[in-house]
Amino acid sequence: MNIVAVLVSDYIGFMLLIALLISSRIRRSQGSLELKVFSVITILTMIACAVDFFSFFSDGKSGSLWKMVNLACNTYCFVVNPIFVSAWCLYEDLKLYKSVTRVRRIYRYASIPAGILVIVALINMFFPIIFYIDDMNVYHRLPFSYAFYVVDLCYLLHSAVVLNRYEKQYGKIKFFPLYLMIAPVILGCAIQMIFYGVSLIWVSLAVGLTSIYMCLQNEFSYIDTLTNLYNRAYLDYKMESMLKEKNPKVGAIMIDVDYFKSINDTYGHSTGDEALIDVARIIIFSKPDKAIATRFAGGEFIILVNNTNDSDMKKIIENIRDELKMFNETENRPYKLSLSLGYTLFDSDKDTTDTFFKRMDDNMYIEKNQKHR
Repeated sequence: MNIVAVLVSDYIGFMLLIALLISSRIRRSQGSLELKVFSVITILTMIACAVDFFSFFSDGKSGSLWKMVNLACNTYCFVVNPIFVSAWCLYEDLKLYKSVTRVRRIYRYASIPAGILVIVALINMFFPIIFYIDDMNVYHRLPFSYAFYVVDLCYLLHSAVVLNRYEKQYGKIKFFPLYLMIAPVILGCAIQMIFYGVSLIWVSLAVGLTSIYMCLQNEFSYIDTLTNLYNRAYLDYKMESMLKEKNPKVGAIMIDVDYFKSINDTYGHSTGDEALIDVARIIIFSKPDKAIATRFAGGEFIILVNNTNDSDMKKIIENIRDELKMFNETENRPYKLSLSLGYTLFDSDKDTTDTFFKRMDDNMYIEKNQKHR
């Protein structure tokens, strides 16, 4: 065992998570349940990085105090291990589905294996099942310890299945690359399981958490906080990217909420915000997966579609009108939503980005002016 290598590994993991917690403090202060779970995961892992070093440092040192430190540190690591992987699955589910009801329904059962392992780790302090500390204060791993690796793997596979099912139903998640979390964890677990005395699990978890958070920073930059649609910055980025393609076939739909000022003036701005969220939901339910829905400004939204044609664009508009009609007939809101829509296709021979957006905007105002007349 190389204690310096262990120190370096755990130090890197500890400092990565300190930096993550500091950089995310404003975002975490919003108090959402998913961010609370993420904070708990991060803090438990950060503590484990420090505890892991002391478990190696105390190993083989004489004296009852060092033996207690060795036992306590190793117990903590085994207790936190299943808590981490089950909490990670919980965080992912909240991140994707935003449903506390779903979490309660699923994780009252899905957390059972983790709970059993936590109890086993605590019992191990009195009746060795996972590991034991001999009279020379040397740590020894027992065969049952491999059950923790198996359960970890099962939770990570569960995490992958949940993401896969979500993407099949709702489309690909752009800012949640799960492999950045799973790959270092699986690799670290495999190396530590094969090579006795190597400590890589906790730094692997720290790397995975930091990688995921770095990707989520892009989401924070590109997502409209009210509607959860993409914002104008992401629209500009995707538009520029699409127009670089050879012979781009790009279409866009401008959607404006009619009488939005009247909704705000009559019912208040909180109800106005609710109306914008409803419009975003209508758009999400109406558009194809390949289309990018953005909140452009105020009560204006844009759907950007690549590799499309006139027929496809008309079909999207038809879907929006159908979804809007269903919403007004079935949702018990104090207001009725009305939307003006205008679309256009990019002409690579004539158009610039400005002329493309202006023509779309003009087409939308043709419909809006007819309604106001």
